[in-house]
Amino acid sequence: VMTLAQKQREQLARYLEWKQAQGETEGPQRLSTMLSDIQRPRLEWLRQNVTGTVLEVGCGWGFVLAWVNGQAGVEINPALVELAQILSPEREFKTADARALPYEAESFDTVMLPEVLEHMEFHEVGGAVHEALRVARRRVLITVPDGSTETTEATCFKHRYLMDDEHLDWLLKMLPPCRLDRMPPFLYIRVDMRD
Repeated sequence: VMTLAQKQREQLARYLEWKQAQGETEGPQRLSTMLSDIQRPRLEWLRQNVTGTVLEVGCGWGFVLAWVNGQAGVEINPALVELAQILSPEREFKTADARALPYEAESFDTVMLPEVLEHMEFHEVGGAVHEALRVARRRVLITVPDGSTETTEATCFKHRYLMDDEHLDWLLKMLPPCRLDRMPPFLYIRVDMRD
């Protein structure tokens, strides 16, 4: 049986191998991946838990934002922002880092970070969480693959680390009181800030 440290090293090795072969910039997710039976419950949870105006952080080409009928998305990859603007011209898309959102405090009712945090260095996660909490008026929604499972979602080569129980504890300490639901292969976190 591998220790947590060994699993984290193995995950980092998968990520570094992908990064060396492909570069660090991710392309768009395939529609078949987004609509898979594994992803649908996550998409439905997001749709059922958003309220009011919605900002998606790490929006890619805008599929999840459109699924929840959100208004705006930010993405670090300018090519994906350009694609999102073509596919959903009625929505606002900006190139931005999750740790420096280009919006005033309390600009959106809901800020979503779906499948974003595991793509960042863990020491950067606090900045992204802080920004989401700053920009949200009422709610922050976070989904991450459950790193305590051996699923392909958790061990994807594009993820820098596994969201195992130790990392999850650190993440939860960064947040105000919240609701955590563990429904493998994902973890669902809902922070209600204001009513």
